[in-house]
Amino acid sequence: MQTGIRRLLALCALALPLAALASAQNGVQVNARLTSGIVKLGSSAALLLEVEGANQAQPAEAPEVEGLHFGRPGSPSRQSFFSFAGGVRSSSSTLTWSFPITADHKGEFKIPPFEVSADGRTYRSNELWLRVVEDLQGEQLGRFEIHAPSTVVEGQPFTVELDFGWDTRADVNRANLSLPWYGELGGVVELDPPVAEPGARKITGVMINSGGDYAAEALPNQRTDQGEFTQLRIRRRFLCSRAGKLEFPTSHLEFGKVTQDFLLQRESKLYYKRFPDFTIDVVALPEKDRPLDFSGAVGELHASARADRTDVDVGDSIKLNVEWTGDGNLEFFTPPELDRLDAFEGFRMFGKTDRKTADRRVVTYDLAPTHDRLKQIPPVPLTVFDPKQGAYVTISTPPVPIRVRPLKNATTLGEERVTNAGSMDIQDIQTEPESASAPFAPSPATVLSLLALCSFGWIGARTLVRRNGDPASPILRARRRARRVLERELSRSPRASEQAQALHRFLAARTGERSEAWVGRDLEAWRESRPEETRPPTQAALSLAQLERELDERIWAGSDAPLERARVLAIADELLQGGL
Repeated sequence: MQTGIRRLLALCALALPLAALASAQNGVQVNARLTSGIVKLGSSAALLLEVEGANQAQPAEAPEVEGLHFGRPGSPSRQSFFSFAGGVRSSSSTLTWSFPITADHKGEFKIPPFEVSADGRTYRSNELWLRVVEDLQGEQLGRFEIHAPSTVVEGQPFTVELDFGWDTRADVNRANLSLPWYGELGGVVELDPPVAEPGARKITGVMINSGGDYAAEALPNQRTDQGEFTQLRIRRRFLCSRAGKLEFPTSHLEFGKVTQDFLLQRESKLYYKRFPDFTIDVVALPEKDRPLDFSGAVGELHASARADRTDVDVGDSIKLNVEWTGDGNLEFFTPPELDRLDAFEGFRMFGKTDRKTADRRVVTYDLAPTHDRLKQIPPVPLTVFDPKQGAYVTISTPPVPIRVRPLKNATTLGEERVTNAGSMDIQDIQTEPESASAPFAPSPATVLSLLALCSFGWIGARTLVRRNGDPASPILRARRRARRVLERELSRSPRASEQAQALHRFLAARTGERSEAWVGRDLEAWRESRPEETRPPTQAALSLAQLERELDERIWAGSDAPLERARVLAIADELLQGGL
């Protein structure tokens, strides 16, 4: 038994450090982006090739593109990033090569994927489009500004506002925002866009990077010394999952007239308005004063609670709806587990449901009072990092008053009544024998011998139980049921976050620990301290580490989409066969 536990704990210790190895083997990301999507013929441009998650990497020769020439890159630059997810601080690094680009003529050029050899495998980047024009004219005819914060905190949502327009006298039927950074920023998750202002008029047909059909809000025209300008606005909302620096390359507004004659020949008169490159500093969540129960919530949040019923009997179900609103990462933090809070010891928990939107998070807890002395549902606390205060704070819901009635028809021993004239209860104890004949009574020596035999038998039984483990103990019962419970919980877990919790409960049941023990442990050091014969199979540990990593990515990337249930069960079976 102890050997099996040691193997499981060693597997536990392997999960996090081997996640880095799994990332190097299966999680390498290669991305290409341009310093500008539109350049003037004869001007300089560059392609930035980024490789993240690799220990060693080397790009192949640049692909051949007719009309374009790629210079040789210099030595790569390295940038380190830090992230906090699931209570664990992790780090990664990115290598970046810069390939200079020159063009022979104007036109639109398709740049195929670049190949990179990283950690013994070959990866390919995304393809890009570069437009080279004769002249970037039109600076005076257009308006283009990008508004974004200069600094955000890791995990804090932020909005990038694109304000653009053109002289009302210009003939315009094409508007394209050339944003070489859009969709190409590493460690950034795009969220749902902010809700448009009430009554805002929408203008469709705007393109981003020469594709799509985006709706822009029409703003009142703006008058300047140069004339009157049409004003449009597109807003996009993002969340950065790691600390570091976000670089936004030069962007352009392309606008003008495009016509097509009956011979399918296109004629165009296009103008360009430039916005220079800029950066956003992403500050890491501070380690100092970080509470152990930090939920991952970042922002300025508010909490409220209401119950579907407040006048109940002992054991009746109460649906407690806890709602968080405000400016923060409402879709990403881990809600409190009430059965782990001392204040809720008087309640029994049956489960919860979780509903997420961009501006609201509602968790419905199903709980029941266990005695009639309860007068309220206690406050539900949530630990949040507030960027405005620059500190960790706890926001709590107000307590909800309740009235709990004792169970109906509940009786005590003193309330029992004689239901049969010929029967007796505990209140009818007789002190005299019913008949004159005395029952058989063993001698004192016999009683002492029996007591001695019972004592020796009990001591022997307890020694055997302690040696082999009590099969009826709660820990061993939970250990035997762990696989069946995992399968049942996965069947009703529609989200990756719920799958991760079920997996941790399974692992904890098999090791006799709390599920929190599987989060944030120095597993490599634990494994190295074990004798070689008790170390777990490497492949099982790698499979578990990769599974944990993919669950974290889905949880913190915003989709929270579940993994295939059969795969989670297969890895659980692999661990069981390895001695878990």
